[in-house]
Amino acid sequence: MTGIILFRAQPFHNGHLVQIQRAYKDVEKFSGNLYVIVGSADKCGTKRNPIPISTRLDLIIGALKDEFKPEEFQRIHVVPLIDLSDEANNTYSWGDYLYEKLCEITYDKDFVFYYSDKPEIVLSWFDDPTRMHLWFKFLPRHNNINATTIRKCLLEFTECDKRVLKDWLPEYVYEQRNILHQYIVNAQ
Repeated sequence: MTGIILFRAQPFHNGHLVQIQRAYKDVEKFSGNLYVIVGSADKCGTKRNPIPISTRLDLIIGALKDEFKPEEFQRIHVVPLIDLSDEANNTYSWGDYLYEKLCEITYDKDFVFYYSDKPEIVLSWFDDPTRMHLWFKFLPRHNNINATTIRKCLLEFTECDKRVLKDWLPEYVYEQRNILHQYIVNAQ
């Protein structure tokens, strides 16, 4: 079984990490692989997408290496994916593009798609023939952590914000908070 989890990671946080842990436990039962797809790979320097893909990949991989044993980590693949169009495009063309890219990346055609958004959003991406190759599993958000609040904390950088960041970011990412702060300040 091949598992897929998709997010932008602007920045990568403990909510993402918990979702990856949950998805990994699921695919591990079947000796499968988990693909962490990092979307909006072509976007950076904006308020919504301030962090470049190279930094996002480094943060994700560093945090996962801290969290997983080497033999587990080798079954987790972190892959960038550029947007087809505007990221608000929730149409079948986006779903077709995403499914085609997943097939190219994984050499597979059937996937478990893990998501935390409203089901109607994720389901709206795929037409019925494509859905026949996807099993959808909802992963609830962990402690309502969200990247928008984290970006705000990284921008303002008060003592309170630093405590929130310490709780909401994996240690590896927290150690890079000054770099993330600069990306966010420069994107304003």
